[in-house]
Parts: sequence; structure tokens; C-alpha cells
Amino acid sequence: MTLGTPENELLLENAATSVYTNFYLHYNFPPYSTGEVKPQRGQSRREIGHGNLAQRSLKQMLPMEDYPYTVRVVSDILESNGSSSMATVCAGSLALMDAGVPLPKHVSGIAMGLISADDGNYAILTDILGDEDHLGDMDFKVTGTRDGVCGVQMDIKVDGLSMDVMREALQHARKARLHILEHMYQTIPETRPEPKPQAPRVEKLIIPREFIGAVIGPGGKIVQEIQRETGAVVNIEEVEDHGEVKIYSSNKESLDKAVDWIKGIIAEPEVGEVYDSVVKSIMPYGAFVEFMPGKQGLLHISEVSWSRLENLDGVMKEGDKIQVKLTGTDPKTGKFKLSRKVLIEKPEGYVAPPHREGPPRGGRRPDGDRHGRRREEPQN
Repeated sequence: MTLGTPENELLLENAATSVYTNFYLHYNFPPYSTGEVKPQRGQSRREIGHGNLAQRSLKQMLPMEDYPYTVRVVSDILESNGSSSMATVCAGSLALMDAGVPLPKHVSGIAMGLISADDGNYAILTDILGDEDHLGDMDFKVTGTRDGVCGVQMDIKVDGLSMDVMREALQHARKARLHILEHMYQTIPETRPEPKPQAPRVEKLIIPREFIGAVIGPGGKIVQEIQRETGAVVNIEEVEDHGEVKIYSSNKESLDKAVDWIKGIIAEPEVGEVYDSVVKSIMPYGAFVEFMPGKQGLLHISEVSWSRLENLDGVMKEGDKIQVKLTGTDPKTGKFKLSRKVLIEKPEGYVAPPHREGPPRGGRRPDGDRHGRRREEPQN
């Protein structure tokens, strides 16, 4: 079983319609399964018919409309004995649950046979073998869950069947299906909570429409950076009054990194929160740090440490990862105010430096000129 992205959907075309499906099953019946040696050619009518029966039976249980993956199940038959199509249903159900596909209930299948005599006597056979299928009068396949039937298919070699025969065949099939289901549930009782680590990952985020431009960036700069840095594929489209962001990746780590990046773009910073940040540039008066994707603030040199620092040489450099706390925003410019020292324990006996008195910047001393220079008193 394979999981893929929506780009792997199967196109089904006929004379009237052209539709895509995100679930399909391939049933392969190679020559060696019947002990034959012949060229491997295209799909036969038998393979198409049996594969369609297994696909329809499993699809009854799959919520594929809202499922973000494309699911492909491949059944390679090793030996033709009994019903290989019903074995495909059972194995397919186990594979889907093992892969984390949200299958609510197991689906099993069984093939019923019929041997009848000219005097009206008959025998219903369960799980018919190859010879019984060849020599018998009926091949009746039934698939379903504990609660009901998902699919049926019948081939008969007699003129017709009575209702009594059909009722008995269905009752035998139900008993056999439940027996098989018990063993399937013992093997895998429920769908795994998430796909396996090597499976491709898909995540869909719903974002406000006004943030679509922020995620894309000017000329697609932001979304291209996300894809380049994380290795994930990001698709964005506007749907009615919101945006849908679909993220595809070959591994969970890459997906989580892209999801966190996008969530950071659409998130609103909260005063008082502590953020893991990266130093982007060093200035004489402090450092600019990115504390959320696409959001930077000034960490003033006075907010780096409880000690007085003349500069940041040897204290931090570009690329360093530090924790900062958002202490507020400038009411005029809206710029973010960050602090690192509030997250560090204050040294014992710490005394705050005295407030530096002096004339207001750009002001005039009471006894000076407009440049703050002291006026000389005129001498008599």
C-alpha cells in the first residue's frame, strides 16, 4: 500500500465524464500464480473485474472526500487457490489500517460455492478451492464488516437458484466473514494513530484571507523560502472567505517545520510570551532578533544582561539562538520591545545604576543658550 499527494490522483475517463479519484486498487494475477510460464502482458478482464470488486468493497469504508492523501493498494497474487479477490479484500483492509488510513472497521471477504445434483440435493461450500470453483455450479463472493455487506459478486453455471439456496449461502457467508474478522481484529484492532515515519505527510491549514499575501510574500519570496529551507511543498489557494494551505513532505520533521513556519506568520505576538529567537544582526546599540517567522524586534544592549555592556562582542553573534521575552510594543511605531535579561536570575546584591541626570535631549539649559552651552555673565 502506498500513500501519495493529490498530484498522484488517478484520472478516470470515458465517453461522457472525466473525473479524478484518490483511491484505487491494482489486482495483479501473474502467470506463475497458476503454475504457467508465459509472457507478462497487460491487465486481463479477470484482473480488472476482481480488482474492481475488491476496490468497491474497501471504498465503502473509506472517508476519502476529506482525506488529504491519495491511496493506492496493490495486490500481487502468488497462488491461485481459493478466492484471491477475497484475500485481496482482507489483506487490503489490514494494510490500510497498518498505514494509518482512517478505516473505521475491517472488511473481510469469503467465496461460497455450490454442488448440486439432478435430484434437487445440493451442498453449500465455504472458501472454495480452485477445483471446487472449476467443477461447482456457483462462485458467490460476499464482502462486508461486522455490521453488514459491502459487496457481492456471483457466477453461476446453472439456470437459476432458489431463494432457499441464496438465504443459506448468505448465512454461511456471514458466519465465515465474522470468523475471519475476529482474526483480523486480533492482528490489528484499529487504525494506527498516524502514518508511519517513512510515509509522505500532508497537512492542511485554514488561514484568514488577509494572511494569504503574507504567506506568499512579494513575488512568492516567502513561500519559496519555506519550501527551500524545509524541503516541503506548499500550495496556497483562496477558497471563499479564507485561504487553504496544503503542505506536502516526505517526512514528518520537514512537514512540522513548514507548518510551524506558516503558523508563525499568521500568529499575533503576545506581550509577556517567551520566544525562541535567532540573532539576525548586531548593532552598536543592540541586536535585531527574529522571534517569530517574519517578525523581528530590537533587543537593546541594556536588555541583554544585568551587567553593563559597552558592546556585544563575545556576548552574542549573528545566528545565535536565544530566548527572549516580548515586553511590549512602541505605541507610536508599533515596533516590538524584547528583553533577555528578564529571563536571567538577577545577581545577588544587584544595584541598579543611578539615573543619569542631564538636560533633555535637544533642550536648553536654564542658564545656557539653545545649544546647551553655559552663558557667561556680562562683566561690568
